[in-house]
Amino acid sequence: MRWGGASAHEWDSTSTTQTSDNRKPAQVGETSGGDVRNAGYHSLGGLGTESGRSGRANNPHEGAVTEIRTHGDFAYIGMFSSRGDSEGRGMAVVDISAYNNAKTEAEVDNAEMSVVSFFRNTNAATAYMDLKLSGDGNYVFVGTQPITALFDETPTGPGYDPNDSGTSGTNSGGVLAIDVLDPYNPQLVDSADYFNTGIHNLFHHRIDGTDYVFACKDINFGTAGVNVFRFDRQPGTLTQVNRWTVTPDGEGHNNAQGDVTPTGGLDFYCHDVEVQDDPVTGRPTVYVAYWNAGVRVLDASDPTALEQIGHFPMRQAHFTTPAPDLIDGNRVLVASHEEPSNDRDGSGDGDPVDDKRNPYSTGSVLIADANGIYDHVDPEDGTNPEGEEATVTDIELLDDWTWQDAAEIDGKDDTEFDNFELSPHNSDVAKHVDPRTGSESFWVHQAHYHGGLRYLRIIPPNSGSQQGRDNSNENGSAGWKLEERGWTRPDKGVPRESTMEGLSAVTPNIWGAVESNGVTFAADINQGVHAMRHEDIPLGGADPIVGVERSGDPPVFRPGGTNGIELDVTFADSDVLLRDRLPDGWAVAGEGDGTEVVDGGETYVEFDGASAGDSLRYFAEAPDEGGNGSFGPVQASADGGDSWVTLADSSRTVYVVGQPNGLVLGTAAGAVGALAHQRDRVRDGLADLTGRSD
Repeated sequence: MRWGGASAHEWDSTSTTQTSDNRKPAQVGETSGGDVRNAGYHSLGGLGTESGRSGRANNPHEGAVTEIRTHGDFAYIGMFSSRGDSEGRGMAVVDISAYNNAKTEAEVDNAEMSVVSFFRNTNAATAYMDLKLSGDGNYVFVGTQPITALFDETPTGPGYDPNDSGTSGTNSGGVLAIDVLDPYNPQLVDSADYFNTGIHNLFHHRIDGTDYVFACKDINFGTAGVNVFRFDRQPGTLTQVNRWTVTPDGEGHNNAQGDVTPTGGLDFYCHDVEVQDDPVTGRPTVYVAYWNAGVRVLDASDPTALEQIGHFPMRQAHFTTPAPDLIDGNRVLVASHEEPSNDRDGSGDGDPVDDKRNPYSTGSVLIADANGIYDHVDPEDGTNPEGEEATVTDIELLDDWTWQDAAEIDGKDDTEFDNFELSPHNSDVAKHVDPRTGSESFWVHQAHYHGGLRYLRIIPPNSGSQQGRDNSNENGSAGWKLEERGWTRPDKGVPRESTMEGLSAVTPNIWGAVESNGVTFAADINQGVHAMRHEDIPLGGADPIVGVERSGDPPVFRPGGTNGIELDVTFADSDVLLRDRLPDGWAVAGEGDGTEVVDGGETYVEFDGASAGDSLRYFAEAPDEGGNGSFGPVQASADGGDSWVTLADSSRTVYVVGQPNGLVLGTAAGAVGALAHQRDRVRDGLADLTGRSD
């Protein structure tokens, strides 16, 4: 086995993926390596526990499994299809608390998963393709597509009503909002129909106190692009507010008024989306995998007017996600190909594709430098310098990794596979903090279909953590490495008739992976869900699970005015330290619950021993000069302040307008125009200051 560099594989020179009679690629090498072990398994065939670490599929799910996501002690797993005894299932909810509570390797090995509920899908036409959770874990959002018939996965049993949309949305697919506040009894809240091919991938994010769902409508029909839905928890409704598409000239177009931009085909295939509060500016930032249009990065400060700020050119951009924090002071994004077969190479006719990275391979996972996306933003207060508009930053490759490249196998000029069997798929990029030493490391937990689960470590220059041979990526930035450090390919012996034979019956066939408490959970299309452990990843080094809701005075203040801020801790998996960042020029005033501290040039209010149900309040005084800035984001620490994790959706923009003895209404109007989606809140603040309602 070779570690590191642009490619790594454990196959010998005779390795191909010749298919046997059950369409299972043969000669795929070892089942695990690099200090990785299987730590648990559940076939999702029924409620309760099953089989354990070394067990088999005693009661397999009949049908196919898709995405997995976790929040706290529960994992949520989508189901593409359900047949036979599994009929009518759309999502499984799995208790993973035994793994989250494990403090030793022995406790991990003794842990088991337990299915606590199934959310029904009684509409056989729609497949549950993707799911994501709200930041507080109270809602699951599902993207559905009417494509089960394409893979002979449409059952006809009595558990289905083709006209029933009461639990699964309409036949044309779309977005579902599911209340999982009680994970033992999930309830459908609302569904948004999106005709023809439905919604393939989606992501939830909260912006200035409002919930949004960013959903990818994949291809053609004049409606491909990133669709933005506002989700109102009361009364529980999804409302489309925008659709953003990349246009043939490389620019972007917002369709908030309902007009369409007729783009489609593989050059404009909107496949996947993730959203992050930027770790430098705090701005909500959207990362879109747009197939042959590459990765597009958008500023979502106003979800109805998304602004393109970055572009990473690549072919077949199937999945992308930003690293959860800066790596050695750098923004880093991860992206991957999806390869349908060895003889297509991402083109419609199989001809070679110009500028394809690692052509005729199993597909690559890439890391890229996204540092410049907010160069137009003042790092001190997060505002745009006067007169300076956003530019689209060219994002550059740092390194890439490929499982098997035909060029590296003696006597082979191609890598043989079909039906996506050896391609990368979805991944989770996790920051791991060793609780003993405080050292940080960043890992890609990479689902790789029949390649199983691959552990890739992102290593910045001069870190002293590199292993193996030198970087052979001539186009990458010197010193960065994406190195494979282990893999596992679990095969639990499920019967062929329970698998997704219409696509591929191979095992493993891993769709997605996520990490919790140092344990990786992987959703396997044909087998269920696996738990895996890599010994180099610290156990117990998971970020604390904390939710905070912010409230306070209206967001407009006179110079020298006082803002009362309240932080309500809605949930926390353990007692933590919390701190709230003050905008530049603001200072703590009066009596409150916290203590003012300065760290790295930033001023914070820090609170000791916060736990679920606590309400923390403090006061801050505005500077003498006008301007705008943001309180937050809030940060939490579970190790006494040695390391901090940033809490999503925990910032609030405020405006200081006028002079200490009088408000300048022209300046206030400028503040109102700065963020149109906050206009009502700002207007209310101005009314309070001026005593006027006009």
